[in-house]
Amino acid sequence: MTKVDEMAEDSIMMDSSEETVEGTVPPSELPPLTLAGNTQDSLPQRGDGRYRFVRSIGFGGMKTVLLVYDTEMQREVAMATMPDWKERPPQLVNRFIMEARLTARLEHPNIIPVHDLGRDASGTPFFTMKYLRGHTLATILRHLKEGDMETVAAYPLVRLLRIYLRICNAIAFAHSQGIIHLDLKPENVHVGEFGEVQVIDWGLARAIIRPEDDTKTEPDRNGPAVDDGRTRDGIAKGTPGFMAPEQAAGKNRMKDQRTDIYTLGCILYTILTFEKPLAGHQLKEILRATIKGNIKAPRELENPHWPIPQPLEAICLKAMERFPEDRYQSVAELRQDIIAFSSGYVTSAEEPNVVNTAMRFFQRNYLAVLLTLLGTLYLIGFFMLFYLLASGRLTVKP
Repeated sequence: MTKVDEMAEDSIMMDSSEETVEGTVPPSELPPLTLAGNTQDSLPQRGDGRYRFVRSIGFGGMKTVLLVYDTEMQREVAMATMPDWKERPPQLVNRFIMEARLTARLEHPNIIPVHDLGRDASGTPFFTMKYLRGHTLATILRHLKEGDMETVAAYPLVRLLRIYLRICNAIAFAHSQGIIHLDLKPENVHVGEFGEVQVIDWGLARAIIRPEDDTKTEPDRNGPAVDDGRTRDGIAKGTPGFMAPEQAAGKNRMKDQRTDIYTLGCILYTILTFEKPLAGHQLKEILRATIKGNIKAPRELENPHWPIPQPLEAICLKAMERFPEDRYQSVAELRQDIIAFSSGYVTSAEEPNVVNTAMRFFQRNYLAVLLTLLGTLYLIGFFMLFYLLASGRLTVKP
């Protein structure tokens, strides 16, 4: 039977800089991270004096997240720890450490920065991150659904799409470095007080496996593969409703960039509807419907605040296609369609025809079209009047 390891939201607060435009970034030349090289014993020992406990932030999965004060840098930071590490299988402890090192390699304005990694005086592994004030995208969408007027005014669809593009930027960068996230959802997207956007919680992330590498490591019978963090086929890890069909089916060898693209589609689905895909269904029903592709289109759910544009629905459904080969093949393609829609052009997800092409042209140039139309009507009226006067069919009384 398929086992689902649902990761709870980690309330990690961070800061970031401005949005950057996605580009082609060469993969890192650093050696690949492996579980085998990320043991608790390999961590540097930290004394009790540097970090002072302030309060608990939250917990989920295998982490507990604390707010601590860094006495050396004189700032507050978020600290992720594994307090019960002695009771955990070694593979999970190694995975915790690998998450920190993997995230630290992904230096991007829209990805959470990691500051420090070590073990405290008791041997407990931890890593620290920048502390953010703000909300998760899930909180924002919940307030929108509830009709909170301040949130409705602050987050129109155009602003939500800007946030979405920054999420795409982060994931495109990770893919360029050979990393897939595998747990994308609104709870793992943080929006700061000044518009900063970060993708957080890379606990399920892993390196993309090339076919020729697939036989290099034998999996551990008691858990994930010891060498590179792969999970055996038949075990589904992720968040129900935000897993791609191959992920929900436990077909872990099939997971690649397009698995993240599916979940990017799920996030867009939630932005359009304020509902998670398959919300309200039981776990088995969610997995079955995901695997079979039985998910309602966004416009079947509607939206209480604005109509769902058909082009955005088409983009969403293309990203969430059942089979990977039918989805966008890169985040760049998905991102380009969002930009095309926002700029008033026909997207690749739509069937191009004269009607929608003409409508988009009018949307892009409505003022020029309107002025041209008014000018044309004025000229027609002027020449008609001139003709009637010249032909004597219309006379003007003195």
